[in-house]
Amino acid sequence: MNRLSATQKTINELKEYLLSDEAKIGDKLATEKEVCERLRVGRGTVREAFRNLEAEGYLSIKPGKGAFIVRKSQNDNDALVSWFTKNRGRIQDYVEFRNIIEPAAARMAAERATDEDIRTLTDIHETFIETSMLMDDEKLAYLDEEFHTTIMKMTGNEVMEMINQSMNKKIMNFRFQTFKIRHNVKNAIEAHGKILRAITDRDADVAEMYMKRHIELIDEDMERIIVM
Repeated sequence: MNRLSATQKTINELKEYLLSDEAKIGDKLATEKEVCERLRVGRGTVREAFRNLEAEGYLSIKPGKGAFIVRKSQNDNDALVSWFTKNRGRIQDYVEFRNIIEPAAARMAAERATDEDIRTLTDIHETFIETSMLMDDEKLAYLDEEFHTTIMKMTGNEVMEMINQSMNKKIMNFRFQTFKIRHNVKNAIEAHGKILRAITDRDADVAEMYMKRHIELIDEDMERIIVM
């Protein structure tokens, strides 16, 4: 399973502070420079973390004045709606690109996967189902990434794997957000199960079709969140 990016680690550290008794709504957060020094990360990493926390509704960034705490709760629909609305255009670009490459990868996986590959994919899917009972959105996000990455590896195409690795970095925060919603988790379980069965049956046409439907449904789920 992939390790947390520097940005996500910074976000997690800041959220831990925001959820503590020490942080109060209305308080001014430490400056970017101070956070850089405390967490030993770059200015760009901290700036991106601040932007994400603002998009999620935790912070209000006022130019020339700093970042102020406006929310402490993790389970707030308004924060999710705010994040998806703000990032809508970029996410749609990623979904559009994924809808080109991932159905092709599913087709190739059905044609090229070894029995060991299929066992690995099955284990990931079963772990995802078990984790869904706990609604551990962070672990679900990594398992979702692992499921799709394993399919990409099954193609045996190094260029596709390289593109997938780059894509994963871009959409990881999207995965963290989307699996906070039980409906989206349910959709992923159903879609992954169909894709897995098609690959297991070595049915390239069906694997490609189900992957295409899965990616299209991701876009529909995002639209549903925005109008919540």
